[in-house]
Amino acid sequence: MSEKPMLSADEPHSHHESHSVRFSLFDFLALFAILAGINYFISPSDIGWFAVNPTPFLLIPALLGVRYGFSAGLSAGLLTAFFLLVGRHVLSHGVSLVDQGYTLITLPFFGALLGQVAEGLRRRRLLLEGETARLDRQNSHLGAERELLLLSKQDLQQRLGLLGAESASLDEELQELSETSREFSPVQLLSTLERITRVRSAALYIVPLGSRPTPLSRAASMGDSSKFPELLELSDHQIIEEALSNKTFLIQKSLLEPTPSRIPGYLAAYPITGVENFVNYVLVIQDVPFNDIKPNTFDVMKSICDWMKFALARPLHHEARHRAVSQSEFYQAMAAAVATHGQQAIPSTLVRVPFYFDDHLDPTECFRELLEALPRTTILSNSHEGGVRSLLFLLPANSDPELRDAMRTLFTAFCQDLGLPKSVDPLFVMTSPWETPQQLWGKLVTVNQNVAPN
Repeated sequence: MSEKPMLSADEPHSHHESHSVRFSLFDFLALFAILAGINYFISPSDIGWFAVNPTPFLLIPALLGVRYGFSAGLSAGLLTAFFLLVGRHVLSHGVSLVDQGYTLITLPFFGALLGQVAEGLRRRRLLLEGETARLDRQNSHLGAERELLLLSKQDLQQRLGLLGAESASLDEELQELSETSREFSPVQLLSTLERITRVRSAALYIVPLGSRPTPLSRAASMGDSSKFPELLELSDHQIIEEALSNKTFLIQKSLLEPTPSRIPGYLAAYPITGVENFVNYVLVIQDVPFNDIKPNTFDVMKSICDWMKFALARPLHHEARHRAVSQSEFYQAMAAAVATHGQQAIPSTLVRVPFYFDDHLDPTECFRELLEALPRTTILSNSHEGGVRSLLFLLPANSDPELRDAMRTLFTAFCQDLGLPKSVDPLFVMTSPWETPQQLWGKLVTVNQNVAPN
């Protein structure tokens, strides 16, 4: 069973090598025949053009070495020298090793040298192409995560607005976190949490790379520093160990009781991921004002920590594939789509996806795969209507029904990956030239009965 894959993998390689040998031999014979013919008619008394420095026959190993590599260049040089010696012997011209020996040695040496250089350049080019493809894929992944963070920002603003929080101030703080250099600032993160969520005692620990359990080193803290040792053992704190292993925000609910039981441990722990989804830091919270905890306190904490991915991610060198916009800009884009449909008779598709999922599920990977499969000019936004959070998509104008069906399948699979109930399906609304943008918007954001609020 194991021999078949090996044979199928080796056959194309040997087939390619046989083609290369055949083509290089054909090229050698053609070049040698052309140069020998020119040599015979122009200088019949100097077979091999040894009197010319350098001899034109040096082109044969040079060209074949550049085209086919080291072996072809060396072989072409040896064959050229051999045929020239045989030709001069047959025509009774004779060979003087003192006068012509250097030229004969130069033929294989020059062919092998150029062949080796050419192979090195080709290997270098293949390595650069592979590295470029890898960086493009990584850039695409980071672009998808960036769009998810932008949507999280918009959703957070809407939810905070509904709860009467200072969303404008929070947005300004988060924008500052993402734009103040590309270096992570633990102190700035803790001060933001203190100002917005009234955290009084918390610390940020650095998570070392590697799979071996090693102590976490403290990067910054606020409040009573005695509650946060310089080196923290994971085995001593189950909530931190579970948060790191599951990469999720964990809360010790027993400390949130009206009369909290002060058992050993911390109130909350949240790992902060960076590039390639590696955990770089873990936030450990000891205390918040228990008389000032609101239903959204820990959601705000999590959103602030998620925004630090901007500071931990590398800068993007290519334009993002999609655009996440505000509701007003989304409405304007929808109006443009209606106008396009009226002028060119090509419809656009509006999609609404209910965005709620299990707390232990990380939607980043699902969202990344969705963005990579969507058309490049897709526009994204979100809504918070009737207590239901939704993602909004405006797909570009398209007249191919098969492609529209493929998009429906794609969004249905996205909802399944999020673990949404089968009764919850994405809503698709097609633009029509006789409907106004207001009517389409009403169809898009109307909350159906089968959509459960978050």
